[in-house]
Amino acid sequence: MGNREIAEQRADEIDAVIIDTLKSGKSFRVEAGAGAGKTHSLMRAIEWLEKEKHIELKRKGQRVACITYTNVAVDEIKSRLKSEGFIRPCTIHNFAWEFMSGFQSTLISTVEELNLLPVNEEKTGNDSIKDVKKVLYDLGARYIEDGELHIHHDDVIKLFVKLLDNAKFRMLLSNEYPIILIDEYQDSFRTIMDQFLRYFIEPCGFPQIGLFGDAWQTIYGENGACGEVISENLVVIKKESNFRSQKVIVNALNRIRPDLPQISASDENDGRIIVVTTNDYTGSRQTKNHYKGELPNDIMFTYIDNVRKKLAKMGWAGDCKTLMLTHKLLSKQQHYDNLLDFLEDHLRDADDEHFLFFMNKVEPVYAALKNNDAKGLFDALGVERGPIQSIENKRQWKMLGKELETARQGTIYQVLKVLEDSRLLGLPPKIAEKLIVFDRWTEGEDLVTLYGKPIKDFYEISYKEVINVIGFQKPDAEYSTDHGVKGEEFENVILIMGRGWNNYKFDEALPINPILISDEKQMKAYIRNRNLFYVCCSRAKKRLAIFITFPVNGTFKTYLESVFGVENIMTYGDFMRIMA
Repeated sequence: MGNREIAEQRADEIDAVIIDTLKSGKSFRVEAGAGAGKTHSLMRAIEWLEKEKHIELKRKGQRVACITYTNVAVDEIKSRLKSEGFIRPCTIHNFAWEFMSGFQSTLISTVEELNLLPVNEEKTGNDSIKDVKKVLYDLGARYIEDGELHIHHDDVIKLFVKLLDNAKFRMLLSNEYPIILIDEYQDSFRTIMDQFLRYFIEPCGFPQIGLFGDAWQTIYGENGACGEVISENLVVIKKESNFRSQKVIVNALNRIRPDLPQISASDENDGRIIVVTTNDYTGSRQTKNHYKGELPNDIMFTYIDNVRKKLAKMGWAGDCKTLMLTHKLLSKQQHYDNLLDFLEDHLRDADDEHFLFFMNKVEPVYAALKNNDAKGLFDALGVERGPIQSIENKRQWKMLGKELETARQGTIYQVLKVLEDSRLLGLPPKIAEKLIVFDRWTEGEDLVTLYGKPIKDFYEISYKEVINVIGFQKPDAEYSTDHGVKGEEFENVILIMGRGWNNYKFDEALPINPILISDEKQMKAYIRNRNLFYVCCSRAKKRLAIFITFPVNGTFKTYLESVFGVENIMTYGDFMRIMA
């Protein structure tokens, strides 16, 4: 029996366990490592529900919720369903809003309690709740018009979390949705998952919760993602097959993550792992702050270029992704130095609200408008009804596209002002409030700050720098950072491990035995480093190269040898002499 048959047989056995757990009514967590076929297992569970539960739940007027991370994933699940209306694939925002929207009086009072009213530009204070007759969620913009309060995306989550404290609300939710499946559970909002644990999972009640994901692929923890969900009342089911990578890669992943050993489904054996160090460099190294021990910039760029060219000659060309784990390198190469200098770790860690808004909302909307892609606009806005409702509305969106095209050639401030003036694509509340306060200053503009710096300096940065950062986040880019490749896979991966991050120090974190960690802050740092390392290494299907630009010594050297093998670790000089 070949590797493929063995892996598929084991995967089928695990899927049978998932179905048995569904039958039992117990809540469960499917922990699926990289390449394990999580989506396949989720669809198998849905197929079973369609076959075995359709008639019963339809008779009771009940449904199954399948909450997933993006509208693309929602559409993919919808395309595979055999029955209409019984299973509800949706994002968490649409799931929460669809159910909450029927509780208008409660929503209005909760909006007041949580202070979710828009800032009044005339008074620089909040509008009055007395003006609100109805709460709506459509385009994700926060404003009041004709007695209707339109809320922001983030407001939906805050309201849903608060309403889950209401016993009647929970009872009605459970009655309509006795089963809730959550895809990519590790990236779910921590605030919502805590409520699900408190009210549904810990009491062993309803609804039955099914979590599908991988805690080790949580790299957005600082943005409020829940990460691993732990409860004695969750049945833990581990998927043990890897349908992505060859055995040499899977063996290394198993040494990184021994608690979830995988079986490679690949029968090919031409994969390879190479770790290249710069321990043979004898010149002076950088000494400043987080860059201590790093190669000088000019030497570093030359070495990286030489390593890439050498690997290409060795057959690593084609489907090859170079991952840079320090933005300092890419900022010079991709021209976004000013943005990095201002945002610093907030850009590296992808937790700046402005950048996330530009990347996840503004640029997808602009691309859809530019290409006259109505479906793309629908997906970019994250709503379930078309945003264009009239001829006048169509004209407004078309005008926004033209104005954005011009503003994107200017500054960050110019783009924000176009969006603010259009009122079609709402600014996140924190961004809107900063902009309003900044615009009201006639003197002393430097008093309006972002991360302790005058926000004026941020607003004056060319928006092209934002575009440059977002550009290499795309899967087809030759270079990327870690956040740009989550969920992707490539034939060959070159991981550049360097200095420059406050939150990521692989040489200090990776060798630690987590059992010996008692400090919560240190444990978070360990998990952050471990997860990023695992995500990067597990992108490779066939070949993985790691180029380390700082000295490798002590426990880190021992760790690398234990994971990748002494025979696969060499200095830059030795590597360049291979097949010379």
